[in-house]
Amino acid sequence: MDHNKRTALLTAIDLGNLTRAAEQLGYTQSGLSYIIKSVEAEFGFPLLIRSRSGVRPTADCMRILPLLRDLHHKSQMLEQEVADIRGLAVGTVSVGVFPCISRFWIPGILRNFTARYPGITLSIRESGQEDLDLWLREGSVDLLLYSRQPNYNHQWIQFVQDDLCAVVPEGHPLTWAKEISLDQLTGEPFIMEDDAHDHDIPRLLKDSGFRPNVCWSSKDELAILNMVREGLGVSVLPGLYLKEDHPGVVVLPLVPRAYRQLGAAMVSLEDLSPAARRFLDSAKTTMGVK
Repeated sequence: MDHNKRTALLTAIDLGNLTRAAEQLGYTQSGLSYIIKSVEAEFGFPLLIRSRSGVRPTADCMRILPLLRDLHHKSQMLEQEVADIRGLAVGTVSVGVFPCISRFWIPGILRNFTARYPGITLSIRESGQEDLDLWLREGSVDLLLYSRQPNYNHQWIQFVQDDLCAVVPEGHPLTWAKEISLDQLTGEPFIMEDDAHDHDIPRLLKDSGFRPNVCWSSKDELAILNMVREGLGVSVLPGLYLKEDHPGVVVLPLVPRAYRQLGAAMVSLEDLSPAARRFLDSAKTTMGVK
């Protein structure tokens, strides 16, 4: 199984869709299907389950998937180390990110990184906390830009400390306050960010002993802000989203102060490929991290 076939199979598995995988790799869908069928013929058993909703690995494929990922990673490492010795900056980097980081950080990081390293291909994958951690553990991304969690053992480089704040609609009785405690939200209709998408706010509420009167939930922070604006309830959200102007919504700092740590996570800093190390260094420089 050569490098191109392995890349085609892993891309199809990671994206769960042959059409999107073909577009990303520059193949036609029929061309990608042919490559995967040739790998299945080479191995002697089916690798993908195909359905109208997309593709997913078979049980036999899941059995060998960690070995395929490890082989793919080591192959990329060898190619990039050889290129690095020759003074060339090439390779592929896959980065998992929160949607908010994709919105507020990634444009600037991409501008600086691509200007300096045009020979390195960068893939950005967005999702919430649970998906991102799974992608890093299984090796489908090189590193993450997201929120640090206390129960994970990834290597960590902190970029910023992001405040968590209460948000209430304009005209709410609490808008007179300069800051509020969670207890002041007791009994208020509460709009909760989905736990699988974000662990920071549910953990804050649990650790503080506050039991919100949850009436609505969403994994989209902007949808939550719009619901607050319409008077459907109050919420607690990350400060990264609240630095923009949101008419109809009042942001109130919490006492005691609450925050989350945003930065980069990886299985091992030492095992990052040369291309991934360059991306990490460039992202740190863009974000002003020493």
